[in-house]
Amino acid sequence: MPQTKPEWEEASDFKVLASKIVERYPQDFCDIDIDQIIAYVCVNKDRPDGKKLPYAMSGTMPPESFTNSKTYFVKMFQEVWDRDEVHKLVLIYSVLCRIDPVNPGKVKPYDYTDQEIMVKNFGANWHERADLPHLLKDNIGLRD
Repeated sequence: MPQTKPEWEEASDFKVLASKIVERYPQDFCDIDIDQIIAYVCVNKDRPDGKKLPYAMSGTMPPESFTNSKTYFVKMFQEVWDRDEVHKLVLIYSVLCRIDPVNPGKVKPYDYTDQEIMVKNFGANWHERADLPHLLKDNIGLRD
């Protein structure tokens, strides 16, 4: 039986929320151009049971990036993106932390070393927690 091809739609509020995070935390993200990021949501397939990561991310570097209008690509399943604004903001914070400001197009791995800031500030399995702070409304002393 043939597999269903994934259907992708742009996560419409991703850019707006990402811009708000950059504005709120300029010390962390002042070198990031939000216009170079696009996020897609798979709307016709469920997240596989064995898939632990909340999203996938890739980047393009020169010369491939010369023909793309975007540099960074985020992909996730609908159930991940359809959570409340608190979870969306923390997910976007994680995405922004993975962008290497020194090497455009390079994406840091999704591992403990590079996502340590997420674990320090939001706990293990942060993408599944119910007790996350609102990154735009709460006063949070984020740790490096």
